[in-house]
Amino acid sequence: MGFSYTSIMLKHIAILLLLLPAVAFCAAPPSDSPALQVFKQWLDAFNSNDVAKVSEFWQTYGGNATGDHSTNDLRLREMTGGMTIFKVVEDTGSHLVVLMKERRGVYSESTLDLATTHPPTIARISGHPVPSPEDAADRASSDEDLAKKVQEHVAQMQGDDAFSGAILIAHHGNVILDQAWGMADTTRQIKNTTDTQFCIGSMNKMFTSVAILQLVGQGKLALDKPIASYWPDYPNKDVASRVTIRELLSHTGGTGDIFTPEYEAHRMETRTLADYVTLFGDRPVRFEPGTRMEYSNYGFILLGRIIELVSGEPYEKYVREHIFVPAGMQHTDSRPESDHVEGRAIGYMHGPNGLTANTAMMPWSGTSAGGGYSTVQDLQLFAEALQEGKLLNPTLLKAATTGDAVHPDYGMGFYVLGDGAYGHGGGAQGINGELHVLPQSGYVLVALANRDPRMASDMVNFIASTLPHEKLQQSSPAN
Repeated sequence: MGFSYTSIMLKHIAILLLLLPAVAFCAAPPSDSPALQVFKQWLDAFNSNDVAKVSEFWQTYGGNATGDHSTNDLRLREMTGGMTIFKVVEDTGSHLVVLMKERRGVYSESTLDLATTHPPTIARISGHPVPSPEDAADRASSDEDLAKKVQEHVAQMQGDDAFSGAILIAHHGNVILDQAWGMADTTRQIKNTTDTQFCIGSMNKMFTSVAILQLVGQGKLALDKPIASYWPDYPNKDVASRVTIRELLSHTGGTGDIFTPEYEAHRMETRTLADYVTLFGDRPVRFEPGTRMEYSNYGFILLGRIIELVSGEPYEKYVREHIFVPAGMQHTDSRPESDHVEGRAIGYMHGPNGLTANTAMMPWSGTSAGGGYSTVQDLQLFAEALQEGKLLNPTLLKAATTGDAVHPDYGMGFYVLGDGAYGHGGGAQGINGELHVLPQSGYVLVALANRDPRMASDMVNFIASTLPHEKLQQSSPAN
């Protein structure tokens, strides 16, 4: 398999609870509605992690549903560790909404609709993450309690699932937790520290977005002009004339991925942004630009090349001088994997014989689509610089962190997390990172891990679900 960047944020994972089989389910109490009876039987099968039980549930209640629901449910079971019912929010008999608590400590909301009630057959089961409720007992009472709860949560993770990485939590600029666990290099017995550089995958897209928007602010680029306006000799004239800068930033240009058989055949030869264009520059769009969102690493390769063409500087030099230096980020870069960088963590992925280094899976170097290295402290500095207007004016930052009808959960290089919050994640074999910026409450949450996804993403989601509730209702103080 190739190295792939994904923003693996729980907020954007549809919880496909379209459920599983019932083997010998306990009869639900007569007072339960048909929908709640079916849901409890699904939950029993789901938590059992038994493929036969899950499959039987679907055979019993799936009706004419198609697709491998058992596989989807078992994958979700692995991600969540199991779930319990926290509260029934709505129950009409055929329509059910339930607040669930996952074993990882976060909350989600599940919805079940029955197509028929006699006999009960499932029309739909779905779910999505939600903040922890006000009456949740596991909310932290203070920032000090929050740090303690996170440390206790990490301590509970054992074996191959033990957390390996670093976590930073800041509140209104004050760091309340900055700690590392695990090994950066198991062979040399080098421990992770808060200064360890971790591969951040697709988190590089935030830097690319900021660079593009800086050029927009300077009048050197226009969001709604096509690629051809700045790159007249792009190989595919149709793509260049139809896809705009805004569509590249929002993954709505239809420009596709870079992790393909062609890339696998030339992985170590594909070193520069121009090399990627040589591989994929003749490729047509996958759909009418602007009509839907499809995550596109190649779109951000194109943005990186446009930065080079418009600024006259290599991408790495531009982001270093115009983003990293102004923000004070001294330990962030996209150095080639062949360069020896003291303090850079090796990624470890799960394999048939346990954990193994991901070295053979890595690209030549990081790009404008992802794969750079950073520290938790540098990413906090980046978040602060954004909020303080050091990198972008407030109007452009708001545009970057706001979605629309086509891509409500993604702005331009940033995920839209609700209530004004934003961020991005990154992940691939052996690496995972996540940054959440919560301007209303003043928190910045960062986790970086040298293990497979979703180790860091799950950690940030746990922290977000544990934040002191009263603090969430406060606005950040004026600068």
